[in-house]
Amino acid sequence: MGNGVLNFLKRNPWFFYLLTVLLLFPALLWHLGFLAINFPTDEPTRAIVALEMIVSGNYITPTINGEFYYNKPPLYNWIIIAFFRLAGNYSEFTLRLPVVVGLLLFGITIFYFVKQHLGKKQGFIVAILFITSGRILFWDSFLGLIDITFSWLVYLSFMLIFHFHRQKKYLALFMVSYLLTAVTFLMKGLPSLVFQGITLLVWFSYNREFKKLFSWKHFAGIGLFLLITGVYYFAYFQVHPFDIKVFKTLFSESEKRTIINYGWQRFTTHLFSFPLEMFYHFFPWSVLWIYFFRRNFRSTLREHPFLRFNFLVFIYNIIIYWTSPESYPRYIFMLFPPLFSVLVYHFFLDLGKNGRYSRVVEYFLMGVMILGIVIAIPMPMLEQTGFVPHAWLKAGAMCLSMLLLTWLYFRLKEQRMVIFAAAMLVLRIGFDWFIIPPRYDDFQRHKEGALMAAEVTGDSKLSVFRDSETEHATTFYITLGKMELLKFQHHGFNTTDYYYLDPRLLPDDAYETVYDFNLYRHNQPMKIVKLKKETVELLNKAE
Repeated sequence: MGNGVLNFLKRNPWFFYLLTVLLLFPALLWHLGFLAINFPTDEPTRAIVALEMIVSGNYITPTINGEFYYNKPPLYNWIIIAFFRLAGNYSEFTLRLPVVVGLLLFGITIFYFVKQHLGKKQGFIVAILFITSGRILFWDSFLGLIDITFSWLVYLSFMLIFHFHRQKKYLALFMVSYLLTAVTFLMKGLPSLVFQGITLLVWFSYNREFKKLFSWKHFAGIGLFLLITGVYYFAYFQVHPFDIKVFKTLFSESEKRTIINYGWQRFTTHLFSFPLEMFYHFFPWSVLWIYFFRRNFRSTLREHPFLRFNFLVFIYNIIIYWTSPESYPRYIFMLFPPLFSVLVYHFFLDLGKNGRYSRVVEYFLMGVMILGIVIAIPMPMLEQTGFVPHAWLKAGAMCLSMLLLTWLYFRLKEQRMVIFAAAMLVLRIGFDWFIIPPRYDDFQRHKEGALMAAEVTGDSKLSVFRDSETEHATTFYITLGKMELLKFQHHGFNTTDYYYLDPRLLPDDAYETVYDFNLYRHNQPMKIVKLKKETVELLNKAE
């Protein structure tokens, strides 16, 4: 590459920012709907609750198999339903599209607030750094889960608390933050209140304004929260009067992840393993944690209110999850943009002084890029990935792209962070090409089995026989195939309807098998059957 091109790129750094933004779309969308619903995750739960609302016409009460689902309020399901309606289909792509939209909005929000205090360059770096963190880029960004959208709104609340506090607009602070807390509560329940409570308590206490938490303005915000959530629960109790189990489950969902359920041994193990797990999940950007050991780390926080707020939000909110044995990275996505804001600032501060920490970070990231080149080379030759169409062409494109970006990273010191982010998106495209396709059959055969289970029953009624084992993904595809709820039936059996049967519940001669299929969880064989006359008589007589 000629010096003229290098000089152009030095004079026009916007090129790499534009390149990174453009790469986001193929990276995040290319294979978004390629795989069937991910059976072992919570994705099937989000899908079946939304579909059952559409099929039943009941948008107030979440259900699974027609039975109440208390674990989460319904707002995120309404979002999925809106996308289903707009798209006119119930595809996996449509199910997952809200996650990509939420992630892009999250990135825009990070950029908007960080640039006001740290400048456009650092605002962009923090935003793209978060999006290209390993856990998000190679896992959560292509699953139809609630957490990215939820985390975006919680982070927005953090930033607005700081924004309005800085302007001394306390009524706006409380009203807006509690409005967002009400929205996130209707997505996920109690965690939204925990984030809100800790953040307000820590920030107002730090600023010696604790008394303002007892002001009428704060109570006005609480009142707005109660009004918004109260409207939903008023509608809920119109359908299900005095059903307080909905509140008990919300509390138990939070409590079950704590030391109360897991004991001291698991708690102690988690205390030490949690930082290592977070380093792994937010790799490679977790290398920036090195700045925790920088000599002037604390003094820099004291001098910069925005950094101080971000660090306090991170450190005090993460304590809950650091001490909770059943914690997953997706529960705390909202805490890492505040952390990365602090660490990116320290990186550029150290870089300006040609400090040793910045050199360690830059060499480490270059090593990751070189590793990406090495990984691309054998893809067409491996049995697991060689079957991919145009494997050699794709591997060559990936390898050449990474070589070019690595060379540019080496030559253009001022743009290294954004060049590396672009390289991460190239790796995600390579992931779409070579890693996702081998997973296709694993889920697809179970999807096709469930759809066929619906098809063989035609227009006839299909019910789950008593306590036959089910999976949310299997239920989703059967419900999708019939556009009728797949409900459990415990009595009133007959010989004309079809039954989804766990063969462990009845002897072989009690029914006629119409179709066999397997559950994903442990390949447990399931059957679509019709019950024999003598079986029906015996079952109904025993009731």
